[in-house]
Amino acid sequence: MTAIHGIGGLGHLGVQFARHFGFHVVAISRGKDKQALAEKLGAHRYLDSDTVNAAEELTKMGGAKVIVATAPSSHAMSELVEGLGPDGTLLSIAAAMEPLTISPVQLIHNRRSVHGWPSGTSKDSEDTLNFCALTGIRPMIEEFALEDAAQGYQRMITNQARFRAVLVAA
Repeated sequence: MTAIHGIGGLGHLGVQFARHFGFHVVAISRGKDKQALAEKLGAHRYLDSDTVNAAEELTKMGGAKVIVATAPSSHAMSELVEGLGPDGTLLSIAAAMEPLTISPVQLIHNRRSVHGWPSGTSKDSEDTLNFCALTGIRPMIEEFALEDAAQGYQRMITNQARFRAVLVAA
């Protein structure tokens, strides 16, 4: 099982990729309002971390092999480690400035690991775009007219943009 933490930003792409790769996908985010989107994107199950303990729920399902953390919250990432199964990996692709609070015992138990991953190489990007072309995976964006660039920037910088803010010519 693969869990994707965060549905906005990169998470909406992570759900689509994991589903197309054939994984059983559990999407984790805050708020009941994101469940329909997670399921539309291909998640088999949605966990609202406002109402359930996501790590406990993942453990009940047998533990995640991989948790891809796309939401930049060190606190939320740290809480999910207990939801990893044996040899499970927390893969952070979201940048947060605060440290993770994970004890060595949490890692030693079940041989868990934590990894970070940057955006990749130009070849990785090419492979990703080719895979998207083959599968129909598309990013979700918020479009702003060029004259509204300041509004788009403000939504992005204040973390109000749900997905990517993109400027379009009229």
